[in-house]
Amino acid sequence: MSWLDALRTRMSRARERAATGPPVRPRGWAHRHRALLIAVVVVLVGAVLVGLKPWESCGAGLSAVDADEASVGSSYVCVGLNLDSGPVREDDPLDPLEKLIKARNDAAGESFKTIVVLENLAPDPNVDSQPFPFVRREIQGAITAAWPKNGPPGIRLLLANYGSNADHWRVVADEIIAAAAAQRIVAVTDIGTSSENSRALVAELSKHGIASIGATVTADNMNTDPKGARIDNFFRVGPTNTDEARAAAGYIAAHGFRRVMMIQGVGKEDTYATTLAEAFKSTSKVPVVFTKTYEVKPLTDKSREANLRGLFSRWHNDICGAKPDLIYFAGRGLDLGALVAALAGDGACEGLDSVTVMTGDDASTLAGSPLPLDKDIAVRLRYTALAYPDQWDMFTADPAYPTYKKNYDNFIAEFTGTHGFPKEELWDGAAMIEHDAVAAAVEAAVQNVSADPVSVPDVLRSIDCNSPVPGATGFVAFDQTTGNQLDKALPILSIAPDGSVHPVDLVWSRGRPLNTAPDCVR
Repeated sequence: MSWLDALRTRMSRARERAATGPPVRPRGWAHRHRALLIAVVVVLVGAVLVGLKPWESCGAGLSAVDADEASVGSSYVCVGLNLDSGPVREDDPLDPLEKLIKARNDAAGESFKTIVVLENLAPDPNVDSQPFPFVRREIQGAITAAWPKNGPPGIRLLLANYGSNADHWRVVADEIIAAAAAQRIVAVTDIGTSSENSRALVAELSKHGIASIGATVTADNMNTDPKGARIDNFFRVGPTNTDEARAAAGYIAAHGFRRVMMIQGVGKEDTYATTLAEAFKSTSKVPVVFTKTYEVKPLTDKSREANLRGLFSRWHNDICGAKPDLIYFAGRGLDLGALVAALAGDGACEGLDSVTVMTGDDASTLAGSPLPLDKDIAVRLRYTALAYPDQWDMFTADPAYPTYKKNYDNFIAEFTGTHGFPKEELWDGAAMIEHDAVAAAVEAAVQNVSADPVSVPDVLRSIDCNSPVPGATGFVAFDQTTGNQLDKALPILSIAPDGSVHPVDLVWSRGRPLNTAPDCVR
């Protein structure tokens, strides 16, 4: 065949293929079931995304832990140091404050110094005694102190979350220690509630030279580690439980109470309750004639409050038989609410129509909500508070009144004016006491010539009676030996059935206001 014939043959076959199309091959499984394959891929990708959601939602410095979605409102909570100032749970109610903090931090410039606010940022009502609104107000107070209208530049705030019962304190401590140098951390403030876990946390920070300034932690042993050794770098702006118990004991003696019963929490983790009881027994001038104890344990089928409501109902006959004219309650505010409910709803007592119940500062968590104080057994509720708005109106006769009042008015101007927070948020004292903790940290940041965190404790120790920091709750000055606040003002307050709080008296932890004269006794 000539080359011309061969060419004609190839051209003829090409025309045939063009007319009939390419050879038919069997379609592959993926091609035949393309719709099914797409659906499977979508489901798998969705499952992966759902599975990763907690970890993807937690920013730098945070780790996700499981949470009780029914009580917390989220299937997870982020614990650690919130370096990105992002949400710490689904639909985080702190989101507006976190965004404000992030904006301020971004504007702090390169020569910044950082103050950490440590709390349980997503309290679980089935486990924790401190309600979320209290936490929110603490953060409002911190923001007010960190960024006043004409405040020093370069101050940053970071929130840290150690979870329910401070169970994840180790995670937080490790993150703060790791970030201390890069973030130029001045101090860790607030510390949440008094517990063995919070003591362990501040002890660990102290080992690494990092200062802590407690706001609402009042247990006397908070400045000692779990082995009883002094925590060198711990300070506090609030009172101790001994301060509160001494104030309560003086009130009880002055008002003629003679038959005192004590109800005491004895959980080994809750150092607030145990040290409050010990302090009251050692300072009370009126003997305690009868004591009942309780221990809180997390339950799977009952809330903390419902469980204690049932327990306290079993004590009804014992209380009726003891006929106290005053019950000193050494326990958490949430637990006190359960006691009040039991007294109100379990029947009247012959010979006990009413009783005064007195307790420590944690009762502030009950304020603002209606309480059954005028039912079967009428209750007059009193407590020693950390702070109270307009508390200085009970101090007008003292020559130092104008100074304390001026400092408080300056705080109000910043809280309500500069930052736009409502004054109604002040009634439980949370914003005021946390403001003063952060104000002390800001003073240390300004006065310290070094950016190294280990240099801060010495600066804080210099905040004494000669050079106190003006605050909303009074002058802040630290005892050189213990780190405790000197001469703390303690309002004694009452709570009415509608939840409103009313001033009763203003006393001082050592019987007098702080002496700021050059020859003051530290």
